[in-house]
Amino acid sequence: MERIIEMFKKDNFAKGCGIEIAEVYNGHAKCSMEVTINHLNGIGILMGGALFTLADYTFSLAANSHGIIAVTRDASITYIRKCTGGVITAIASEITRDEKTGCYSVEINNEDGETIAQINGTAYFTGKVIPA
Repeated sequence: MERIIEMFKKDNFAKGCGIEIAEVYNGHAKCSMEVTINHLNGIGILMGGALFTLADYTFSLAANSHGIIAVTRDASITYIRKCTGGVITAIASEITRDEKTGCYSVEINNEDGETIAQINGTAYFTGKVIPA
């Protein structure tokens, strides 16, 4: 699992967004991000793209946790409630997986444990092992 985490820590975009990896294990991942002024849109709420980035990154960690390179084939997001600050947490769970694809669900919560967004996505497994 360590090589997967190390590979993801090299993601400069995620680093720039302030995403932190909390845990990764067989089909599951948890990441967090402190919402800063740089994440807010023109009306002062968390930008949808920032939410999607956190969710997609967490989803990707869960999918790659098996040691095979996985890429997002599709994903859809539902924005449930606004967020203006604090630390948000994304938890990705594997729903189903076979040789070529896997389905994942990601829930993003605010500090009060309220769900602010939900993503469902499909990963495609390339068949290539994540390098050591």
